[in-house]
Amino acid sequence: MEDEEDLEFSLGELFSSPSLKWVFVGGKGGVGKTTTSCSIAVEFARRKEKVLILSTDPAHNLSDAFEQKFTNEPTKVHGFENLFAMEVEASFQESTGYRLEGRDGISKVLPELVSAIPGIDEAMSFAELMQSVQTMDYSIIIFDTAPTGHTLRLLSFPTLLEKAFSKLQDLRDKLSGAVQMANAMGASLDADDLSTKLDGLRAVTTTVRTAFQDPTRTTFVCVCIPEFLSVYETERLIQDLAKNSIDCSNIVVNQVIFPVEDGCAEATDDLCKVPEGLSEEQAKQFRALATRAKAFEAAHLCRRKMQSKYLVQVRDLYAMDFHVVSVPLQPEEVRGVAKLRRFAQLLQEPRDLPILE
Repeated sequence: MEDEEDLEFSLGELFSSPSLKWVFVGGKGGVGKTTTSCSIAVEFARRKEKVLILSTDPAHNLSDAFEQKFTNEPTKVHGFENLFAMEVEASFQESTGYRLEGRDGISKVLPELVSAIPGIDEAMSFAELMQSVQTMDYSIIIFDTAPTGHTLRLLSFPTLLEKAFSKLQDLRDKLSGAVQMANAMGASLDADDLSTKLDGLRAVTTTVRTAFQDPTRTTFVCVCIPEFLSVYETERLIQDLAKNSIDCSNIVVNQVIFPVEDGCAEATDDLCKVPEGLSEEQAKQFRALATRAKAFEAAHLCRRKMQSKYLVQVRDLYAMDFHVVSVPLQPEEVRGVAKLRRFAQLLQEPRDLPILE
């Protein structure tokens, strides 16, 4: 890590990593997470043997980004032989087949475990998802995650489950009797099978925690836009990733307004001054165009000033320790493979943050 200079403003180092297996992409809703994750997947497909992009966001925008319908099974992306996509269903319990509730669930046997540890149901579902992911034969997997809060719960599930398993150890002696009682009330549980399943989840939790905390295998890419709430959530996300010992070395600042040629100066009344020699009709058209241009210039400058305030914060907070890449605001939606490839190129092109002094 460099001490006196900012790191390169691109994702070049991410794409050149030889050992990465899991890349999580996340941030506040509406900042371009899916566009970024899909573009990262497209670029890795150019470099790796077999790539999967997996959405854990209930909104599921992969299908929109690639203009192709995906399900909870890996599906080959049109135009690729080595890029696959899947969208995990909104309910992890449904998508993994794991149940805590219902007549055959753990809550029927050890209700105190479920009630004592809020979020254990979601955490166990995450564990089964990651257990499934570990068995997949891909060179690298890109995770298009849900907005910040949901993502943090996913990444912190090993800690929550270790707490649950510790409590479960204390309750294990009660398991057999609780199963018998539940079966007497109409359930169809097998104590040994349930215990084996929980032991398996405990093992995968330990394995996943180790993988999460290995920066050569797992990294997180934060995506934000230069606005208050997004920058605020990015800092919160980075702090929580650090608490969970998860590497985060790259920040994508999306939808950035860059200067245009001869632009970004205060519009003056001289702009609307009609040149000599024009007819009355030409002068009228000129004034209309000049007035419109002045309004656009003023709005453009105002927006750049607002963004610059937050770009300064991003630079001061992250430029020395993170690869910060600023991506220009695109003139149209980034949908389809061709536009995603272009966006992937933008992620690799170093450019300074366009701070308006």
